[in-house]
Amino acid sequence: QPPGASSGVTGADYHVELSYALWRPDPSLAISSESLGIVGDRIDAVADLGFERSTFQDFRVVVRPSRKFKLRFGVTPVKYEGDTILTRSIVFNGQRYTIGLPVTSELEWRSWRFGIEYDFISTSRGFFGVILEGKFTDLNVELLAPLIAEFARVRVPVPTIGAIGRVYVARNVALSAEFTGLKLTIQDDTGTYLEFDVNAQFNFNKNLGVQGGYRAMTLDYAVELDSGELDLKGLYFGGVARF
Repeated sequence: QPPGASSGVTGADYHVELSYALWRPDPSLAISSESLGIVGDRIDAVADLGFERSTFQDFRVVVRPSRKFKLRFGVTPVKYEGDTILTRSIVFNGQRYTIGLPVTSELEWRSWRFGIEYDFISTSRGFFGVILEGKFTDLNVELLAPLIAEFARVRVPVPTIGAIGRVYVARNVALSAEFTGLKLTIQDDTGTYLEFDVNAQFNFNKNLGVQGGYRAMTLDYAVELDSGELDLKGLYFGGVARF
């Protein structure tokens, strides 16, 4: 059944699918940065830097050249900002920030996704397939204080593998779930990327729909003497357009 042929459900026949969502996760963020042989402290970005829960945009594109084969692209720009007075002394990028010091901080995490999906089970009421993706993470952290300005940047490419499934419980309603992840080790550097997404979608017609779901994204890395543990989990809501 090629794209464009009627499947009996709304929203299953398309060549290109565009989705946009607003995601409001609960953050759990910890980073450590070394410089000049001075090992950094483990900094809790919420407790130490005052990062608060924020809303982020999520963009995704699915190109479907055939019934079972899909190309996937996506990006989720994450940005946190904090302004606080330190309640403990911390070492970041070789510099000590002492207790009582006012600190302005920023964390930017851009996560790009490029991959392919093959649905080895594909019927008029849903599908189940495998996903092969490359996830490229660009993480930048800055800490500013009187007479001190330091930043640390880490770029971590991680290939992942996973599975995806969708079932139409009604003509206009679909339930979907996907999971991707992998742990990569190169010499002494390690990176682990896990992502889980479950959602419900209501399609007004074959071209437009809305969706809501729960997403969890986890990145753990250790590159030389720098490390990070980033965990975001929360609900999202958005829209879908198909052509």
